[in-house]
Amino acid sequence: MPPRIPLLFLLCVCPGPVFADVLVTRLDAPKPIRGISLEVQRGRLSIQTASGKLVEMPTSEVVAALALPAPKPPAAKRHPFEVTLLDGSRVRGELIEAPVDHVRVRSSALTAGRDTLTIPIESVLEIRRIAGAEIPGASRLVRVADSDAAYRLDGSRIAGTLESFDKEGANVDRGDLGARTIPYDQLAALFIDNDAGKPTTGLLGVIHMDDGSAFVLQKDFRIAKGAIAGKTPSGLEIQAPTQQLVALGFRGGQFEHLSDREPLRVERKPFFPVPEGPASGVMLDFVCPVRIDRSPDNRPITLNGQRFFRGIGVRPTTTLEWKLDGTFRRFEALCGIDDEVMGPGYGRGGGTGSVVFVVEVDGKEAWRSTVARGGEKPQPVAVSLEGARKLALKVIVVPAGELPDDRTDSTELDNAVWARPLLVR
Repeated sequence: MPPRIPLLFLLCVCPGPVFADVLVTRLDAPKPIRGISLEVQRGRLSIQTASGKLVEMPTSEVVAALALPAPKPPAAKRHPFEVTLLDGSRVRGELIEAPVDHVRVRSSALTAGRDTLTIPIESVLEIRRIAGAEIPGASRLVRVADSDAAYRLDGSRIAGTLESFDKEGANVDRGDLGARTIPYDQLAALFIDNDAGKPTTGLLGVIHMDDGSAFVLQKDFRIAKGAIAGKTPSGLEIQAPTQQLVALGFRGGQFEHLSDREPLRVERKPFFPVPEGPASGVMLDFVCPVRIDRSPDNRPITLNGQRFFRGIGVRPTTTLEWKLDGTFRRFEALCGIDDEVMGPGYGRGGGTGSVVFVVEVDGKEAWRSTVARGGEKPQPVAVSLEGARKLALKVIVVPAGELPDDRTDSTELDNAVWARPLLVR
């Protein structure tokens, strides 16, 4: 019997109040429960089976609820901006005139008539344009120490203090240089110099909407009668229709998402081997970044047709290491090559990619995958962490001579993902 994998609570839904086919997994339960509808109220999840039976469980124990078959991600609505809050919420929509010291966003993900959020500037981390114009490269849009920083579409930067949003655009106070207004149709990004403060503790819900918005909600949120209602840790009241709900997750239950933790060490080798001798000093170092909750090519994570909202995307050879405190029971995840390499015209080397995943606990190898290739079902990982102080995840290249069936492949396609990596208490 394959190991039970405690996944984050993920719910993909079809339009309307009844879900066609839902599979709910409970932490440490012998088998999942299949049903046709569910509700979340007062910290409990209720699922109705096809036979009419109602099964209830605490949300802190819910680890997976999947629509079957796994639906394809809906086409995202083309909102011009995404506003990221300090609590991790992301709201996509249109920037409109706001009171002083506030940001106001109108979003189609929310209930009509209550589709506008007025957000205090001290709760905002950044604002980015995502559609409607050609956007400068991300490497040009960076934070400025001890200052707010706004960027225009031409790449120019205006540093200072964000004062307000009015009908014309964002107003930035530049001190002795005076105020400057960046019209909305020229705004590329805006970074707010806010202190994140202490992280929010306790059980939280995370709802993902079909336009790309995601809201972190306090534990007393509810989903019932075709509506979602709750409050963010920063105090924003959220109301949204379930028809637009793509996924639902939990944080702070009996497991922790590894992608929420900062690695103690990151070791990455260049994409191409660096030659020895004088040429090594000028060789370009093609090292791909570690992607948090995204594929190696910075897309939504998909393994064998299933969308994942949590995970770590890397390319070989990469080692990630975390410090633990000895309180976790086990590490569990699903690993494989992202479906993005299966797209037409992707890469130039042919094949589907091939890597090996390795888990080390306190410096000793605890688990090794078979050769993982694109288009295959992800391989489940279940490793004991009893008393462990260190966890390392490695993705390594498969030597050409060790590929099954004498297949050839290309390292261009080795887009590896640790999907829903969890530390279970």
